[in-house]
Amino acid sequence: MTAATKWGVFSLSQFPDQSKRVECFDDDLGFFELAEKLGYDKAWIAEHLFSTYGVVTSTQVYAAAIAERTKKLRIGIAVVAMPFNHPLRTASDFALVDVLSHGRLDMGVGRAYQPHEFVGLGVPMEKSRQMTLEATEIVLKAWTQEKITHKGEFWNIPDPVEVLPKPVQLPTPPIYQASISPESFEQAAKRGFHLQMASPFTYRTYRETWIAELEKSCRLYEDACRKHGRDPAKMQRMILLPFFCHEDGKKAREIYKPHVEWFYNKVTSNQLAAAASGPVKGYELTMTEGRKTREMGYLAFDKLDQYRAAVVGDPAECIAVMKDMKQRFGLTEFCLWFNIGGIAPEHVERSMRLTAEKVMPYV
Repeated sequence: MTAATKWGVFSLSQFPDQSKRVECFDDDLGFFELAEKLGYDKAWIAEHLFSTYGVVTSTQVYAAAIAERTKKLRIGIAVVAMPFNHPLRTASDFALVDVLSHGRLDMGVGRAYQPHEFVGLGVPMEKSRQMTLEATEIVLKAWTQEKITHKGEFWNIPDPVEVLPKPVQLPTPPIYQASISPESFEQAAKRGFHLQMASPFTYRTYRETWIAELEKSCRLYEDACRKHGRDPAKMQRMILLPFFCHEDGKKAREIYKPHVEWFYNKVTSNQLAAAASGPVKGYELTMTEGRKTREMGYLAFDKLDQYRAAVVGDPAECIAVMKDMKQRFGLTEFCLWFNIGGIAPEHVERSMRLTAEKVMPYV
């Protein structure tokens, strides 16, 4: 018997009008409380800096706030930008979140991708993959060993340090890895990490073939799991989808379109400054293809809708698309992004309720 599909909700806390930031954060936290009441399983959050693209600057701070406002909802991090903090701080802060939430943390790790954030913090973007690998190693050691030392390329811990508190979940909270390139899927399998996938990123890289390419990467992950002695059926696979459901499919598209396009225009503007100097080492595929995707017009809502990079429509449309994705990617969890780009809370609530009633039981 296969396990039931899990349902998460995502917020990037995108508040285009910063004069309303207090009210917007209240709405955002209310969104997670509603998700718990409606039977969703998890809240997923992310961190960003220096832009209304996303104004949660610290997922550990926001996760603690969500833990206080909810009782059962798991709290997923999508993702911790591992190069941006000392790994001992990351280990300590998220262990505290796991304690405060009574063991509800799901930890997503990634290397970040917006050039202006690296510039602002003075962190070398071309070293992000190596920094993420080393930082994750330190975090896992800190959680599973009484005291640790470390000598690495980016961080040194010369004297034994005891990181407290330890997480509630043993040996560690579940670890997810953000995965776009085939290499990242192989790396996740090698390290025994669950998959964190996202249509906005894979689509920007592969455009109209993104579903076929992601299916290939999932098969690659399965093969790599077996190679390293792991049962792929025991691994979690989550996908983030911009998502909006309405009784009328045409109305769903009218409501959602401007907010999706705001998001893609914002991420494009954040990356334009870096384009002049060419792709950053380690980001060649995503940066080069992302630029092509923009220039070829694939970020227009009609294209996103056509190629299902955003899942928008009436319940029957949404069910059909998600059933196909579940089968092709071997998904265990959908993470739905209702509140993209400052969409009005009343639209978000209506869609969440309709999805819980008319979509989730049938996928």
